[in-house]
Amino acid sequence: MTTVAPAHGLVTGRGPRSLAVVALAMVAAFTVTTLPGVRGDTAFHELYDGWLQGSAYVVLALVALVRPLTQGANRALWWFVAGGAVFRGLGFALFLGYVRMLDHPSTPSIADAAWILADLAMLGAMWVLVRTRVRGRSVDLALDAVVVVLTVAGVAVELLYRTFLRIAEQPDPDEMVVTNLLYPVLDIASLVVVTGVLVRLGLRSRSTLLLTLGLAADAIVDATFAYQASAGTYHPGTVLAGLSLVGAAAMSFAGWVPEGEQREQEGYQFSRVLVAAALGVVAIAALVYADLRDVPVGGVVLPSAALLVGIGRATWTVARNRGTAESVISAKNAELVRFQSLVETSDDFIAMARPDGTVLYVNPAGRRMVGIGGRDVSRMSIADFLTEDGLAASVAVEQPAVVQHGRWSGQSTLRDHRGGPPIPVAISSFLMRDPTTGEPFALATVQRDISDRVAAQSALERLADERQRLLDRLVQAQEDERARIAADVHDDSVQALAAVELRLGLLRRQLAEHESGLQETAETLAGTVSEAIGRLRALLFDLESPAVDTDLGTALTVAAADAFDDHLRWRVTGDTTLDLPETLRVTAYRIAREAMANVVRHAEAHEVEIRLTEVGSGVEIAVVDDGRGFDAAAVEPRPGHLGIPAMLDRATIAGGRLELERRPEGGMRVRLWMPASLRDDATQTPQEGSV
Repeated sequence: MTTVAPAHGLVTGRGPRSLAVVALAMVAAFTVTTLPGVRGDTAFHELYDGWLQGSAYVVLALVALVRPLTQGANRALWWFVAGGAVFRGLGFALFLGYVRMLDHPSTPSIADAAWILADLAMLGAMWVLVRTRVRGRSVDLALDAVVVVLTVAGVAVELLYRTFLRIAEQPDPDEMVVTNLLYPVLDIASLVVVTGVLVRLGLRSRSTLLLTLGLAADAIVDATFAYQASAGTYHPGTVLAGLSLVGAAAMSFAGWVPEGEQREQEGYQFSRVLVAAALGVVAIAALVYADLRDVPVGGVVLPSAALLVGIGRATWTVARNRGTAESVISAKNAELVRFQSLVETSDDFIAMARPDGTVLYVNPAGRRMVGIGGRDVSRMSIADFLTEDGLAASVAVEQPAVVQHGRWSGQSTLRDHRGGPPIPVAISSFLMRDPTTGEPFALATVQRDISDRVAAQSALERLADERQRLLDRLVQAQEDERARIAADVHDDSVQALAAVELRLGLLRRQLAEHESGLQETAETLAGTVSEAIGRLRALLFDLESPAVDTDLGTALTVAAADAFDDHLRWRVTGDTTLDLPETLRVTAYRIAREAMANVVRHAEAHEVEIRLTEVGSGVEIAVVDDGRGFDAAAVEPRPGHLGIPAMLDRATIAGGRLELERRPEGGMRVRLWMPASLRDDATQTPQEGSV
């Protein structure tokens, strides 16, 4: 199975890997046979120059076909490359298997046609590559093209001029001369295109580099073959044959490596400039060669023109880029001024330090905040700005967080160098990294004086404490008064009514003995007194809260049993082990009992659930019924009853909240939330952080 890794454009899979191993082994084996001293003669070797070399070209054609058959990206480019490899392999197969076997092989042969098509296919591939990668047209592109054409043409005139003459002077048929001349012409065209591609794209794309190097090697080898053939010095099996096969392998495997242009790494950012400079060196070398040897006029004029155009191109580029650079520098300076103004005029403490803790910079507001004036901060360290607690927290909390996450926010205290109290600050610290390497080079911190916030927080805490004390005293006073009233009612009113009830009993018996008509009146009076005693006993239960001596769950259970009795089904659910401090527990009990009483009086319910739940840093008590429900906003206070507004007021004073809502399925849900203590809703004390 063949797969392609889309993140890198690499061909993977067992089949392609096996094919690659075979191809590389054949290329290496043949190349070794072309090394000097390996062969004993220079004649054509059937095994090496025939089967091994020809088979290697055929296998490389299969290698080149893998990329366009398995991946859709830039498929036109890689089909051209594969076509070139296929025609090259076909040419060798036709030459070795057919043309070479003829008694009088003709030129051009069918193998020549395949090889020429291979060169044309590779030129097509380079044209697609240029059109794909070079999307814009500019004066730079035109000048680079002129330099490339002039340089390569000048070198070709110097090196291949005599080769062209010898080929043209051969007493061969015209079609044979044209074919022999076509090879070096195509080679020169290939070198022109390859050099132009390298000038425009540089060395960043591995696939482009491998493709162009392979094509350049193939063109150079073909040109050398043409020279040797015209001079009569050519023989098979030389290093040039091995270099030609290596170049073909480079072109076939080019599609197997990443082709996208990555960000230029250090050392490659001037790759295009280096290629252009190399062309200049080649032009100079061509002029030196022309001075030493007798070359045509074109061999002098063309390299000279290339140098002049290159110098003009460089001068124009420098002049243009100088203005661009000045604009960039000006923009950077303006940006630096804005940044400096922002930092210098900020009221916050802004500082930078090296990774070893040495301070690099503290802004004016920071100097004023800690009282260091114009002292040289480069002789100070981070520890000089921290209190002892702040330094300990910095080592334990901030530094590990900044190293792991790159930033940290929190609170701490700065040392006042004027001898004042520690300065509470809110901190945001972060690493500063080099934009090129990404390595951290400094620690920056922005700190804001929060003394006013801390003072306000302390005031809130004092108010919370005072509110707690006042609520404790209020609830205690209420409960004491209720207890006193209950005692008075029990010792006075209840006892007096009990005595009246006893005497009425005696009166009823006496009236019954005399069959007086007053017996019915006495019965009514006795019932009234008995009902009054029951109400007083209920009042005593209301006055004496069980929440004073028991936990919240037990108190609510007692209240529910008394309120609902046998009127309806009820249950206490949730976490019944939850509890509150006595003051808050008594308040919660009173509000919940009133909600139960409202259910009995108004809801016409059949079932009630009292649910205890821990919510946040407090306890929620929910009284849920299945009655007819009501609009809480429309209920008015009634004399003798706590009332919903009073319930809301009690919850608010205690630092809680009360919510009443009608359930969609019927009935009401009364939810009372009470904090675990009155200070739970106050601002917490700042945690020690770090500078």
